[in-house]
Amino acid sequence: MGSRESNNRRKASGWAVCLLALATIGAMPVFASHEQHGTGADVQMDVQEVVVSTSRLQRWLAGIDAVNVQIDNDLFAGGQQDRDYTGGMSIAIAGPRARDGWLSLDGVLRRVDSAWGVSGSRNVEYARQVGVLAFTPENTEVVDVQADDRPYASMLFLANGRVAVDEDELGVWTSSLTLGVLGLSLTERLHGAVHDLVGSARPRGYRHQISAGGEPTARYTLARQRLWIATPNGRVDVKTSMQGSVGFLTETSAAVSMRVGRFDSPWWGFSPELTDYMAAPVPMQALGRRGELYLFAGARVKARAYNAFLQGQLRDSTVKYSYDEIAPLLVEGWLGLVMQLMDQTRLSYALHYQSKELRHGPAARDTLWGAVQLSHSF
Repeated sequence: MGSRESNNRRKASGWAVCLLALATIGAMPVFASHEQHGTGADVQMDVQEVVVSTSRLQRWLAGIDAVNVQIDNDLFAGGQQDRDYTGGMSIAIAGPRARDGWLSLDGVLRRVDSAWGVSGSRNVEYARQVGVLAFTPENTEVVDVQADDRPYASMLFLANGRVAVDEDELGVWTSSLTLGVLGLSLTERLHGAVHDLVGSARPRGYRHQISAGGEPTARYTLARQRLWIATPNGRVDVKTSMQGSVGFLTETSAAVSMRVGRFDSPWWGFSPELTDYMAAPVPMQALGRRGELYLFAGARVKARAYNAFLQGQLRDSTVKYSYDEIAPLLVEGWLGLVMQLMDQTRLSYALHYQSKELRHGPAARDTLWGAVQLSHSF
């Protein structure tokens, strides 16, 4: 996997050039101001403060190995549908900084993993993610309650992920812990802004969403992944995944996925099979010298026991479904393309299919959405 120490030195030097430039620009107004009103000592103190702040920011950024931005939308799947899982967005970082800091959930995640006996690996990678999800009925221009369709639902969330790699690098344990808030009005504003951007009518029924007004929620996931086929030249790999989760989505699943083309990144660093609406927070690795270009595809079967986006939680919800009304078995499939745009930067697109989440009624329909990711490794 290469030397993390040498990688951090190269990364820190790159950040240093950018930060010194920003510090110089930031200091220019200070100098201009003190030429008229300040003393030389004041100027020296201000410059020292800028240098100290820059040094702290540099140390913080040096702990980030990669950044990933993802946007999901059913419009990316073609057609003009705006329903079910209508979209989401997230930003994720990978590296030691994802493990540390006051927003990190890694300490709790590590303890939960330890209870399952999966945290003993010396080779652990880290990721942290913040994002938002939105779900709507088929007709988003209706203000009144639509009791026969799926409810509006949304979640603002923070998640930490871990990947513990086996000694032989043929198997990994992947885990994540998510804390979120259901039912915030922020999602309605974000969703409305997207509709303004594309020139369509704003959704009007979020007042009836699941847990309207806000309710905390959480989820823990644990997956065992295994690499079964891997060509020496990095042209084909095939892996399987077994996953279970408890929380706002409680379910178990089994998946198989593959990628074909040209790639240098480790097989565990790209995991569309762990996507539950939004992709899981999975650590990303630096790319090799060869430009990556590959297709990926896969399928998954789920046995679901609970879905808070349909069934609600403790807080009253205007529209919600019971366990007997949700589909206990779901089938998912995906197909996508990854291309390397430039050194350490890659773009991916995936088309996701999911079978119906409800047994009967107008909302018992299959779902399609597209996901676009832009990733950069340092």
